[in-house]
Amino acid sequence: MSERFSISIRDRHGFERAIPVNRPLVLGRQSHSDIVLSDSMVSRNHLRIEPINGEWWVEDLGSSHGTFQEETRVQRMRWEVGSTLRLADGAYFLTLKSEAAFSSEVNLQAILQTAHLLTGEIELDDLLEQALERLLAISSTDRGFIMLPEGGNLEVKVQRNLGANMEKDIHLSMSSVRRVYEQTEAIWIHNVSADEGLMAQQSILDLQLKTILCIPLVVQGKCIGVVYLDSRRIVTEPVDRATFEAIVSLCAIAIERTRLSEESLRNQVLATVGQVASSIVHDFKNALFVVAGHTQMLGAQSADPKVHHHVEQILGAVERLSQLSTDVLDYSKIREPKRETLDLGTYLNALIEPLQPRASELGVEVKCEGPACTTSLDKHRFARVIENLLVNSLDAMGDQTAGLIAISWEREYNGTRITIDDNGKGIPKKVLKRIFEPFFSHGKTKGTGLGMATVKKIVEEHGGTVEVTSEEGTGTKVTVLVPDQGNQKGVGEDTTDRIKALNAQVS
Repeated sequence: MSERFSISIRDRHGFERAIPVNRPLVLGRQSHSDIVLSDSMVSRNHLRIEPINGEWWVEDLGSSHGTFQEETRVQRMRWEVGSTLRLADGAYFLTLKSEAAFSSEVNLQAILQTAHLLTGEIELDDLLEQALERLLAISSTDRGFIMLPEGGNLEVKVQRNLGANMEKDIHLSMSSVRRVYEQTEAIWIHNVSADEGLMAQQSILDLQLKTILCIPLVVQGKCIGVVYLDSRRIVTEPVDRATFEAIVSLCAIAIERTRLSEESLRNQVLATVGQVASSIVHDFKNALFVVAGHTQMLGAQSADPKVHHHVEQILGAVERLSQLSTDVLDYSKIREPKRETLDLGTYLNALIEPLQPRASELGVEVKCEGPACTTSLDKHRFARVIENLLVNSLDAMGDQTAGLIAISWEREYNGTRITIDDNGKGIPKKVLKRIFEPFFSHGKTKGTGLGMATVKKIVEEHGGTVEVTSEEGTGTKVTVLVPDQGNQKGVGEDTTDRIKALNAQVS
């Protein structure tokens, strides 16, 4: 049995972790480093370690604050097992250790080390960095990323050693990643040359890939993302598959628990903000009501065109501030929907009617068609969803001479799907990724940035989902799926229950 090695890394606060090593690695502060050391004293590319003929060598890569063994500054030297290096004036202490243990003991140690991800409080972005770092080290692969669903699409949340145009860098492998997510079936190939199907793919030959691991992140039977790892060399000592998949499962639990905890905290913050906003915004709106009333009186008492111009400007500003106040107050509150059974066609047509004059002025046809359908909604809250989406579609028309907004719906198993499709100017990809962010606005001089955030919030209060797809110059399609009342939980209940279930898995 060949000897195994690990590096013990202890930071200035005493936190210690161990990382198995069997290949050359670069340690540094930049995210593309093999082992990321986040302390600001560490250089972007600080230290390189590599095995040569059974010995380990270290080389300082011209770091600003240096690498030391005892009091001697290291340039390049052989690293003895058991000896310790001091990085960046004590920001980190690195010790090379030999793991002359049976593979089962090594696998157990890897699991226990990964279990540390489940302890303590950590932000999701930092957790994803640590999880990817751990999986790369344990699998001895060179590159990889973690993708999580966002806005109906899989989005890369963290990556290592891949270029800016990542999808091109891995080329056809990305389709395999999406298939792994959809079917929750892993790809596990340590020697690509042994797979004739893969060797026939030009992209595999161009990238000279030798090892490909793509594993779904599954929690309680639900796929929450994908881990992709590959290497341009054959991994000579692959980690036991069952062990590695157990480690990936631990990472999935840690990711989901952290995500749900952040979501729960966000809801608590919104509730607190709502209490403050209620007292402030109501007083603010009362003051605006007084300003608007006196302004209208001044306008009625004067025939001077200049006075009327200023009156219009004041009333316009009052209306915008009033709308902003309403949006802030509405977004900050977490509410349980007061659902009632509605005829969906009648309900939607009533919401469209007030917007028809503006649509006619723009030369836009608004169609509202669908089968006979009843659904359970909070009609007052959900009206904000439809109104915001319709206004966005009208705003996207611009100088469109044959504008069309099509609203349709259909019953699905235990729910209703509502679609709003327009042929407007579409949404740029970089904007599409941010449309649900609070206070993010694009292309609107008078927008509050809370429209789509409010849409998402109200739909989620109903236990539903909202998905937006768009192409510049073609149009935008928004799909809202609302489950029936008996198939969704109250606000915050689902998050709390799932956190408890995840904690039960850990204990």
